[in-house]
Amino acid sequence: MVEIPLRSCTNVRDLGEYDTPRGTTRTHRFLRCGGTRILSRDDLEYFRAYGVTRVLDLRSVGESPKLTCRLSNQPWVTWRNIPLYEYDISAPTIIPTAGMDNYLVSSYLHMLTAQQVMRDIFGFFATASPSECVLFHCAAGMDRTGMLAMLLLGLANVPREQILADYCYSFAPREDVDAAIATGVAESASEFASFILQTRLDAIGTVYDTIVQTHGSVRDYLRSCGIEPRTLDTVRAHLCD
Repeated sequence: MVEIPLRSCTNVRDLGEYDTPRGTTRTHRFLRCGGTRILSRDDLEYFRAYGVTRVLDLRSVGESPKLTCRLSNQPWVTWRNIPLYEYDISAPTIIPTAGMDNYLVSSYLHMLTAQQVMRDIFGFFATASPSECVLFHCAAGMDRTGMLAMLLLGLANVPREQILADYCYSFAPREDVDAAIATGVAESASEFASFILQTRLDAIGTVYDTIVQTHGSVRDYLRSCGIEPRTLDTVRAHLCD
């Protein structure tokens, strides 16, 4: 994981430098980030210089993606909106204060039933040339973005603990996440922060394990969505071959 601190965009991370059976994933191939509504000129230029040429916005039509993504009208970007879920499940007005782990798991599993959406997403990814960098985001870069990052890393056969860590880096400092992955116990600066990290870790672990137990692997899950093997091979090669 390569963290990229920008002033006007949060939660920006490169999916490069994760372990796979064939070495580490490549940098400058897939970027994940939070909302892009207030991207500054400097940060837009940063993305352009980084190599971003394709952008996937995972937000729903009701979130007005084209009007609220500053990357949608950049001449150097091929922009696409493919809604993964109908709303931001971590919006403060709707996220529950009790039973959050069950809420997250059920929401994520619901996302994974969208087979046509998965076909569209991976079809879009497969059109990227070998030198292009693809950026994908939702409202905050946590849930919808987190699910897609999990699938990309799983397709590349990144180890389970690193996939869970990548998701959890959206919710806690890297050192806290790495310690929680290693020990199974989330400890942060406050009791509430520890609760959030543990809840998120349990949720993503349950979802990932459900995919593996049900389908055998992330690749097999994606095949069950009707995605052709050559499409998956192309996306995988873009990240790690």
